[in-house]
Amino acid sequence: MLVGTHAMLPVCGCLAVDGIALNRGGGRVFPAWTLWLIGFFGVLPDFCSPHIALEDRHASWSHTVWFLAGLLVLLPMAGSYLERSCRWQVVAACWVAAFLHVAADTISGGVAWLYPWKTDVTGDYYIPLEYWVLSDGCFVLLTWFLLRSIPKLEGRAIRMSCRDEVSDS
Repeated sequence: MLVGTHAMLPVCGCLAVDGIALNRGGGRVFPAWTLWLIGFFGVLPDFCSPHIALEDRHASWSHTVWFLAGLLVLLPMAGSYLERSCRWQVVAACWVAAFLHVAADTISGGVAWLYPWKTDVTGDYYIPLEYWVLSDGCFVLLTWFLLRSIPKLEGRAIRMSCRDEVSDS
C-alpha cells in the first residue's frame, strides 16, 4: 500500500470512534492533536526501514512481529509523557496503526512476519497494485469527511446536554 492509506486508515478509525462516542453523548476519545501522531505511527514501519522495491519489505525488520512486540514495550513508556485523560487510548491507537500498516502490506504483496527467524512470506497481492492510488484517494476523502463531521457532532452533543440540563431543572 501507499503512504496515504497507511497514515489515513488508523486516523479514519480514530475519527469513527470519536463520532460514535459523540453520538452516544460522550466527548471525543482522541484529542485532535493526537491524530497526527497516530497517522505517523501508521507510516512508521516504512520510515524505520525504507524500501524502494516492494519485495524489499520481505527482508524488513520493521514489518515483523518483533517490531510490533518492541512497540508494545516502548509505546507505554513514551505514553507516560501524554496527558492522563487520553494516554492509554492514544498508546493503543498508535500500536494499532503500526499493526494495520503491516496487515495492509500483508494483503498487498505479503510480508515475512517472523524475519529473520523465518523468511516465509505470508500474504499475497490480494489488493492489486493498480488499486493502491484509488485506496489512498478513498482514505484521504473519508478522513476529510470525518474531520468535517466531528464539529457538527460535537455541536449536537453540546445542544443535547444543554437540553438535558434545562429539562432536569
